Amino acid sequence: MQMPVTPEQRQAARREIVRQVEQGTTVSDARRLCPVPMHRTTVYRLLKRTHREGEQAFIEGRHGHPVKLRGEILSWVTDYCQSHPSAPSAEVQHLLAERFGLSVSVSQLNRVRAAHGLSRQSVPREKKAENRHGDRVRLS
Repeated sequence: MQMPVTPEQRQAARREIVRQVEQGTTVSDARRLCPVPMHRTTVYRLLKRTHREGEQAFIEGRHGHPVKLRGEILSWVTDYCQSHPSAPSAEVQHLLAERFGLSVSVSQLNRVRAAHGLSRQSVPREKKAENRHGDRVRLS
């Protein structure tokens, strides 16, 4: 699994690739030396933007949400889900809001839990007994 890249790391990698190519390194060599994976077409677009816009080309323009579950928060979620395997994601969501003041969707929690092998383990339910007529009755 690939580690998440911070915006600062991405910006530094972009600057480094442009610097290397401007000093004569081929795009494929610059990409190979770069710690952040970047598609060949992305590098050429970045080079074109830096010639056209200068420093503005390095400013992060992503529209998506930043990764919320990493570091201490991800460790806490992992520990909690390991010690409470039957805890529903709605409960984890509520606890994250209380403890860290963080709003995370249940679907995002489900994706994170699945990625770390921490999907909810359902609690086995008690089987209903059958009476002499074959009807199910509830045990109290």
